[in-house]
Amino acid sequence: MKFDYLPRLIAAALFFVSNFAWSLEAEQEKTMADILREIRSINEADADRYKTRETQFKQEAADQKALLRAAEDEVRRQERARNRLQKDFDNNEEILTGLESSLDKRVGDLGELFGVFRQTADDTQTMLFDSLITLEFPARRTKISKLAESDEVPTIAQMRALWTLLIEESALSGTISKFQASVVRPSGEKYDADVTRVGSFNVITEDRYLNYLAENDELVELPRQPAGAVRSSAADLHDADPGQEVGFFIDPSRGALLGLLVQSPSLGERVEQGKAVGYAIILLGIVGLIIVGQRLLTLTRIRSRINNQMKDLETPRPDNPLGRILISYIENKHLDLDTIKSRVEEVMFSDLAEIKKGLQLIKVFAAVAPLMGLLGTVIGMIGTFQAITLFGTGDPKLMAGGISQALVTTVLGLCAAIPLVLSHGLLSSQSTKLGKLIGEQFLSVVADKAQQEAIKEN
Repeated sequence: MKFDYLPRLIAAALFFVSNFAWSLEAEQEKTMADILREIRSINEADADRYKTRETQFKQEAADQKALLRAAEDEVRRQERARNRLQKDFDNNEEILTGLESSLDKRVGDLGELFGVFRQTADDTQTMLFDSLITLEFPARRTKISKLAESDEVPTIAQMRALWTLLIEESALSGTISKFQASVVRPSGEKYDADVTRVGSFNVITEDRYLNYLAENDELVELPRQPAGAVRSSAADLHDADPGQEVGFFIDPSRGALLGLLVQSPSLGERVEQGKAVGYAIILLGIVGLIIVGQRLLTLTRIRSRINNQMKDLETPRPDNPLGRILISYIENKHLDLDTIKSRVEEVMFSDLAEIKKGLQLIKVFAAVAPLMGLLGTVIGMIGTFQAITLFGTGDPKLMAGGISQALVTTVLGLCAAIPLVLSHGLLSSQSTKLGKLIGEQFLSVVADKAQQEAIKEN
């Protein structure tokens, strides 16, 4: 039984294995066929796509060639147009050159005339814009601007108009005119006023000088008006009737001199520049002049009393040196000559001391004043050199201003010393004369006493 079962089992196994192998082979054969079909299908699709792309590429290449041919045609067309335009340009250049040559031949010397006209118009425009006459006649600005700014060849009418403006400026510069205008105060306030124009030089209102600012077309009062006769002449001219002759100070520089005059410091400002030293010098001079005045009055009074006493020597008065000498002699004439001489000398020397009182002090003041001025100058120069050290020498006005301030004290010192020196000389001369007169009377008294004693001895 065992052996019968085994063959059957082997046969069944073999059958199973054979069936399995056949089934596997059949399945494998089916799969490869499908793959082959898929590969063929893909290849056919790729071939169609490649063919389509090739057809599209060829079409695009044909289009590009067509565009290239069109661009080349356009380039050739543009080159032909360029050549044609270049030819036209060259022809026009030749024509223009010929026309310019013809114009130059026809213009001739007129070209120089036109250049002179334009230059003259520009110069005239600058002159008229700054002129006071234009302030009264503003329409002239429009006329001269048209002439100066024109780029065309000037006509005869334009040249005549320029000539007319020049003649008008020359004629009106010698006239005096009154008209209404707006004036600006130094504070910025504007007001309407009657102004008087003196040619093309000055313009005033009432007693005030005005400055014309052409860039703003405004009349502005000077921040500081000139003093004295200059300002009063402006008032006289403003109030003058037509045809009346009045004196007036004209600034031929059209305001430059007046501007410098305004900038010049006044006496008070000059004194202020001297600062403490300047005030000390002024005080010294005032005190010295007070002493001079007092001594001058005293000496004048003494001389007057001596002159009155000399008219009446028989009646001596104690209000003068001569009278006191006579009184001393009368009181001591009973004494001997030496005693009388000593008593009278005592009175005389006392009066001489009174006469010469204050002269030495005036002399000292006259010597100290310029020294104080020199001191102020040195102090001012020190400040100037300090400014030069800080800011350099690039600004001459800085140095000039400092030097000017430094020299103010020197001027003040000299102004104080000169009258003191002269006064000292005058007082010394009067004192010497009075002393000589008193000395003569003293000698006369001594001589009389000596004569009397000589007579007694004989």
